[in-house]
Amino acid sequence: MTVKVLIVDARPERSRALEHALRDAGFDVVTRADEHDDLYAIMTRVKPDAVIIDAALPSRDTLEHMGQLGRRFPKPMIMLAEEETPDLTREATSAGVSAYVVEDVQPALVRSMVNVAIASFEAHRALKGELTKTQTTLSQRRTIEHAKSQLMEMHAFSEDAAYQWLRKRAMNRRLTIHEVAQAVLASDDVES
Repeated sequence: MTVKVLIVDARPERSRALEHALRDAGFDVVTRADEHDDLYAIMTRVKPDAVIIDAALPSRDTLEHMGQLGRRFPKPMIMLAEEETPDLTREATSAGVSAYVVEDVQPALVRSMVNVAIASFEAHRALKGELTKTQTTLSQRRTIEHAKSQLMEMHAFSEDAAYQWLRKRAMNRRLTIHEVAQAVLASDDVES
């Protein structure tokens, strides 16, 4: 599968060379856009796999705009710039930039640069997914523990009896234990 790349360029002369290097490396450059174009409409239309921002010195406005774009269309973003400072690198990273590359990019490095940015982005997204899943599981367990405590207080159940009550009610109603626990805490389902 060919990787589709969108180039957002502030320097057309350099971006043309970058486009040729990307095509030579086997990427599909779906379009080149100016940083002042409607990037939301372009992202919706061309659905790139990665975005390369080519700017001499990215401004805070550019970084903020890229951050908003990245939140709405999560894609690996690579920023090419002529200068780098610790603050600028930190701001670019906060804006969702996967890779910040300074100086001219040699055509031979283009393929690995894009592939590494995509791999890094996917790994980060997988970690965020795992974190969200873990947080959800912990939240559900807390809900179940609270419901068990409430049942123990209201019906003088042991902890095991409270859990078995939740489990049986969930099976009978074809619900999850978490859903039954939520109903117990909402005082909708506490009869024995």
